[in-house]
Amino acid sequence: MKVIVFLIALLLPFTFATKGFDLSYFQGAVTQSAFDCLSGTYDFGIIEATAGTGGYNNNLQSDVSKCKAAGMNCDVYIFPDTSQNAASSITTIVNKMISEGVLTNNMIWMDIESTASWSTSCSSNVNWLSEAISTAESLYKGCGLSTCIGIYSSSSQWSPIMCGSTDFKNHQLWYAHYDGNPSFSDFEPFGGWTKPNIKQYQGTTSTCGTQIDEDYY
Repeated sequence: MKVIVFLIALLLPFTFATKGFDLSYFQGAVTQSAFDCLSGTYDFGIIEATAGTGGYNNNLQSDVSKCKAAGMNCDVYIFPDTSQNAASSITTIVNKMISEGVLTNNMIWMDIESTASWSTSCSSNVNWLSEAISTAESLYKGCGLSTCIGIYSSSSQWSPIMCGSTDFKNHQLWYAHYDGNPSFSDFEPFGGWTKPNIKQYQGTTSTCGTQIDEDYY
């Protein structure tokens, strides 16, 4: 019996460890064989829908379709162009994703990083993000949760851009900390979040004929 209990205890830390990846706009069109390869290691993917002033990812529809065909769950993330009106730009992006069949029962993550991409006024940034999220929520409710909009950021980015605002603490958090450790043991609360939902634990990684970041939940 002691041996059985020991084995169960040994396996428990791995039972609920789910690994995923995120894929940048700049990887271009990724092949089905690459997604099939990725599915051998990862259970979910998050693909960039927009790259700020770089515009909409024209490979998004194809990449999401291939990701799902490989048997993985697939979310999307928006790196916003904050020089544009929040409601107008998010309406255009979300409606395009809906029309392309990209949004079904998945999440949209708002990528909050790079101080150069935001105003120097934290209150303006909070207002922009609030309007962007409320607009997205009004257009898309298909994930089955109270909100389908999550936040990607880190303490080092959230602090200067949002001045530590806690206004978005009820949204899921995907945080970045490149320690190579697929666990939440390193997490330190910020922005009103006391626990995260996803961790980006490894930066640019070449695998399966493409480049990804690695994630965990």
